[in-house]
Amino acid sequence: MTKSADTHCPYCALQCAMTLTSPAGLTPASQPGSVPVPAEAAAPAAAEAPLLKAPLLDVSGRDFPTNRGGLCRKGWTSATLLNHPGRVTEPLLKGADGVHRPIGWDQALALVTTAVKDTQARYGADAVGVFGGGGLTNEKAYMLGKFARLALGTSRIDYNGRFCMSSAAAAGMRAFGLDRGLPFPLTDLDSASTVMLLGSNVAETMPPFVQHLQGARDAGGLIVVDPRRSATAAFTSDGGGLHLQPLPGTDLTLL
Repeated sequence: MTKSADTHCPYCALQCAMTLTSPAGLTPASQPGSVPVPAEAAAPAAAEAPLLKAPLLDVSGRDFPTNRGGLCRKGWTSATLLNHPGRVTEPLLKGADGVHRPIGWDQALALVTTAVKDTQARYGADAVGVFGGGGLTNEKAYMLGKFARLALGTSRIDYNGRFCMSSAAAAGMRAFGLDRGLPFPLTDLDSASTVMLLGSNVAETMPPFVQHLQGARDAGGLIVVDPRRSATAAFTSDGGGLHLQPLPGTDLTLL
């Protein structure tokens, strides 16, 4: 008997639909033997692909407007993180010798609690902040914010998007009234005869996105603005469109 759940990929903004399937009762100790990680899925710096245990879950693509049943490499291999040998599954305490050693959860939570209380007692509640992330679900983001404001009493809440997406969000609000994302359904691109991408390499960052550019490519109207010969720019070859490679510092002139 197997159990399955429909969900969405946790990585990028496409939120590709996927189904996770796990045999009932399967645990890390009872799962099948080790399988090699494909070379393209291993870390670039790895000399050899490590041996991993078979994933606890089977991942399959599910029909959805953004991915239409397909997934990129990150989606297909997402379940391998659950039992990856490099995954940290217990608290580690750094000793005076610089070595991190496992400790119990009670000890770890006590250390963190003491440090937070001491810091706030000395410097005020806002001396402690929390750092979220775009990969959190809505529910987790809500709980993190509530924990920060009510439990910690701090107004210092930040997330990784401020270092990459905030400038794009500000521009999007001024141009389209939308802080991020597209102001139209992604599937509308299928019928577009001309699409311009500026500094965007969706073939590598959002691979399922590329299928929605095929209509523009067939019409010879795919325009990619990027100084580099990126994977996305390669789609403009063979009559697919135009690759503009502006010199550094000439962005405003082009616009």
